[in-house]
Amino acid sequence: MNPCVHTPGVTSPRHLPQEQAQVPGHIPGAANVPWAQAANEDKTFKSADELKELYARKGITPDREIIAYCRIGERSSHTWFALHELLGYPDVKNYDGSWTEYGSLVRAPVEMG
Repeated sequence: MNPCVHTPGVTSPRHLPQEQAQVPGHIPGAANVPWAQAANEDKTFKSADELKELYARKGITPDREIIAYCRIGERSSHTWFALHELLGYPDVKNYDGSWTEYGSLVRAPVEMG
């Protein structure tokens, strides 16, 4: 296991400086639902009812446009799969540039906290 990738608090591995964003924060209006919360301890997906409840608590419902993102679009693909393929939410996208791209855009709106 690569400790740079799996260590809490590490936002960009030191050996991959090109994967750093220029600013901290998050995209305005974003809801934080870590991908691992959609998984059981045995690494299988939670039930559809559990997933719907998990996402609904953060305002993520099938009637909304949903754009999943993380640091580089890798972990957010798990969220895209859960929402689009398992739950059938119709308007779900995975932002493959994710925070590394967005957080490096000039004058892009950013929220903290």
